Amino acid sequence: MPYQYQTVWKNVSPELAAEITGFWTGEEALPKGSDPGERAQQVAVIMRDGSGAIAALSSAVPGVVPRLRQVLYGYRTLCAAAHRGNHTSLAMLQLSQKALLEYNQSLPQPEAIGIYMEIESRMISEHYDEAFWPRTGFSFIGYSPRGLVLRAYYFPGFKLQPPA
Repeated sequence: MPYQYQTVWKNVSPELAAEITGFWTGEEALPKGSDPGERAQQVAVIMRDGSGAIAALSSAVPGVVPRLRQVLYGYRTLCAAAHRGNHTSLAMLQLSQKALLEYNQSLPQPEAIGIYMEIESRMISEHYDEAFWPRTGFSFIGYSPRGLVLRAYYFPGFKLQPPA
């Protein structure tokens, strides 16, 4: 199935926010107590199916990674159950990396110096067990308090910030 990718980082209209919320609700993926409008503003890339419906999306939120004491974007992605297994996660990740990098390059002071992710998929963490992922630039940085693999990617040319 052909997919269309749409970069929406820092450009989510109220109508798109409502569509994103509908997607999360349909997938039963909206955390209890979260503000759907606020979370929708964190979306970086949307993947649409052949009919134009949202099939997957990625989001990012800046935060301090305690072991690094640096601000990186926490990266999340959700693919609708009906669209899983189509090998689209790499394209989503690479487009998200590009959008976040370009955004930070446009700022006088970066909001974050890279991206980190906690690998929740057992298949991914077991199958892709190299310390460095050359296709994405992500490196293994340890384990989360939940015992899941943590990986980080640093924007090329960015410098470490004062410890947070």
